[in-house]
Amino acid sequence: MSLKAQIISKLKAKATALGVNLSNVRINGLADKLDGLISTEDEIDGEIDKLDQLLSFKELAALDDAKRNADKKAAEDKDKVEPENPAKVDPPAPVEKDKDEAPAWASALIESNKALQTELASIKQGNTTQTRRQQLETKLKDAPEKFKARALRDFDRLKIDSEEDFTSYLADVEQDVAEEVQAASDRGLGNDAPARSAGGGKLKDDEVSPAMKDIIAQREAAAKAKADA
Repeated sequence: MSLKAQIISKLKAKATALGVNLSNVRINGLADKLDGLISTEDEIDGEIDKLDQLLSFKELAALDDAKRNADKKAAEDKDKVEPENPAKVDPPAPVEKDKDEAPAWASALIESNKALQTELASIKQGNTTQTRRQQLETKLKDAPEKFKARALRDFDRLKIDSEEDFTSYLADVEQDVAEEVQAASDRGLGNDAPARSAGGGKLKDDEVSPAMKDIIAQREAAAKAKADA
């Protein structure tokens, strides 16, 4: 064994005896210093003791421990920042949208169209009601005013959906008007004027329809001609 190897071996033994942990770098450095001072094996122990008294192996070991701890912490910090083999993380699977789901702008357009259709339907319904009322007023033009007012009031309360139903309703009204005019005519035969259906007395002039007035005039003319004869 070479002299330097013996010095290294005895330095390690000295550190163990002192209960300290000198680094290999430290031991090799001390061995280099002693190797230049020692000529024989017998001088090794004495020179090591002198070196310990001069430099204090315990303090040197404390420095070595501090350096080892610092190096260890630096390595751990590096591993946290840049792991050697980072676990491969698969990217999240894209969320598949429903193929039938319309985009936001299309949904907004659809809702707008629905609102417009509702508004147009309301306008159309209003126009239809107005047109039907005008047709009803035409059918009621010869009816007594009270009958006419009642018929229009009833119409405003009715809900007639189809044109077929309205046509049937209009035919019924026309028949009712004819019967009302005839009834008024029959009531007026004995009094030369139409009588009230309830409460007695004669109808006012503004309560008699033009058709009824014509019938009364004809009856009066016939009665006068008969009296003159």
